[in-house]
Formats: sequence, structure tokens, C-alpha cells
Amino acid sequence: MSGEVRFVGLWIPKLQRELIEATRPELRGTPWVLCAQNAGVHARLDDVSDAAGALGIEIGMRLAELRRRFPQVAIAAPDLRATQSFRRILSALCEARTPVWEVGTDTAWLDLSGTVHLFSGDWVAWARKFRDDLARACGVRNVHLSAASSRGVAEILSRIPCGEEIRICLAKEELSTLESVPLESVPWLSRQTRERLERLGLRTLGDVRRQPRPFLKLHLGPHGERLAALASGLESDVGKARSTVSVDQVLPRDEVDREALRAAVHELADKLAFALREKSMGARELTLRLQWSDGQEMSSSEKPAAGLESFLPLREAAWRLLAQLDARRVAVRCLKLSGGRTYALSGQEDLFATAELIEQRRLGTALDRVRRRMGFEAVRNGLVVAL
Repeated sequence: MSGEVRFVGLWIPKLQRELIEATRPELRGTPWVLCAQNAGVHARLDDVSDAAGALGIEIGMRLAELRRRFPQVAIAAPDLRATQSFRRILSALCEARTPVWEVGTDTAWLDLSGTVHLFSGDWVAWARKFRDDLARACGVRNVHLSAASSRGVAEILSRIPCGEEIRICLAKEELSTLESVPLESVPWLSRQTRERLERLGLRTLGDVRRQPRPFLKLHLGPHGERLAALASGLESDVGKARSTVSVDQVLPRDEVDREALRAAVHELADKLAFALREKSMGARELTLRLQWSDGQEMSSSEKPAAGLESFLPLREAAWRLLAQLDARRVAVRCLKLSGGRTYALSGQEDLFATAELIEQRRLGTALDRVRRRMGFEAVRNGLVVAL
């Protein structure tokens, strides 16, 4: 088994709920909701506790309606500090087990090649130790773990509850295991794509595997090829790069100063915003990847409620990702910022845009004209922001 299984996928389905109840144990078992209230009258519930769900409260309900109908229900906001602390802890636990790993918003994967002999291939003991370490460090207990011979399969299976310490999938068992996996468990499939697949009568990876590849490519494009490869237990990067715009920067020297790193991310965000505007595109997902001086790499992603089309929102999101990646005290060597799940800009005016946003767009248009004629480096966006 140890020669066939080497990737571990991890998923925490209700991370924010877990973190808040760990710091506020009085909320456990009570009706409460998670909501970022900075959207004012438009704020909607991001998550609800089991007790709140039993009352009929649903994710997406307007906060104003909740206050009118359920005034007794407690409201908690997402805890950014707790999230950052969790990312540092999870990163440290992964790094202690393997040199090749990556942490996402509520996910992680580890490549345990060459390390399986350290725990004698006892995956149940490995999973139990990992859970115990995470629970002691930050109180998070509801962790789904799976192990497989490929990263994609491990990530997909971690999203399916199995009632065991860890789900093990051997290479020879991948097709039978993936047969009944619902397409809702594929994280990179958008809701629109899943709805299109359901209209075609495809609801599981087994349904996908039985379709001819030309049929999938005709209806889904590059996503069809990637989905067909996954359904067969294979890795495929088809469709990833085509919908992503990226910029990167190698620092003049290995850097550990946080303000210098923020300045570097500021410049990367400016470059990415310019690159997106040149293609008349926006991005629904932002990813920041760091490479440290010891060769270790890690990335973090964010999917904002609204698409990223202008510099300031893009930079603020990139700064949040940088704070999440602040998990090591090693100098950073290079950075890469990517806008994923891109879409074509409509060119229509936003009727609800603020005066500040309109002014920023005008400034961006003026800078673009100069940069097209004289190059990007001809003018720098030196906007000063209070820290």
C-alpha cells in the first residue's frame, strides 16, 4: 500500500464555524449565524449553526430579515485573526510531515513521497495524530482526510464524508471509488457547469467517464477534457492556464520585511490589474504564491463575492492573501499573483459605483494610455494608504 498511496487531501467543511466556536465555546449547540455585516442592508448570512438551521434559518438569508424574524439569534462576524492563526498552524503541521505541501482557504494537500516509511504506512495512525495535533493547536476537529495515488483523487475524496479516520484509495481501486462521486464534490466546477452537466444527464464522475471525450469537449471545452481525466483517475492541467492571467516578481534580494513584501504585492496587483484591463477581463478568483529562499512554496486563494476588475479591490484582496501566507520566518525570494476564473468585461457602466470607484477607474484609464505608449514602468501607481 505504501508504494501506491502518497498524496493526502484535507478539507474542513465548516472552518469559520469551527474557529468561532473554538474561541467562543458558549455558542456550541445554540442558534447563531455567521455574517460579515459591512455590506449594510445588503448583508446576507454566510453560514448558520445546526441549531439555527433547525429553526428554518438558511444560508443567504438577508441579515435584516433575520433580525426581524429571529431577534434572539446571536450573530458573529468572520474572525480574520483566527483564520490567519489557523493557516500558520496548518502550514506548520504540514511542513513537519513533508517538504511538499500546499494550503488553501479550507483545504490542503500533502505529497508524502519518501516519508511513508516513517509511520510504517499506518495511515489511520497518521490521520489520528494529525487530527489530534490540529485540535490541540486551534480547536478544529471536523477534518476530512483522504489518501490516494494522485493529488486530484485525494482532493476530491476528501470532500466526501466517510465516517473513518481517513479514506484510502489504492490505484487499482480508483475507477470503482470514483464511479459514484457526485460532481458537487469537484471544487473547480462552477455552479453553471454543474447545471449544464445535469441537463445532459451527468451527475457523477462515473457518468462522465462513460461519455466520449469529443462529446465532453463539445459541451464543456477544456473543462470537459480535465473532467474526463479526473473521472479516469488521471491528473490533468488542461483548462487551468487558459482562464488565468498571472504576473510574477523575483525580489532584488531575499526579503523578510513585511512592509517590503506588502510593497511588492502592491506592485504585482497594479501589474495584474493592467494585464486584465488590456484583455478586457475581470477575475473571480485571486491566488498569491510565495517561494521562500529554502525552495519551499505555498499559495493562498480567495473567491470574492464580486469579480475583481480594478486595482484597489484587487490589491486589498492580495494583501489579505499575503497575511494568510505569513506562516514562516524565512526570507521570500519571489511572488506570483494570478487572476483565475476570468470573464469578459461587459463595458457597461455600474449604476451603483461610488464616486471613489469611478475616480479610480478614470485614473486607471489615464495610466493605461501612458503605459501603452511608453511601457508599464514609465509610471508607477504610488497610491499611499494608511496602514
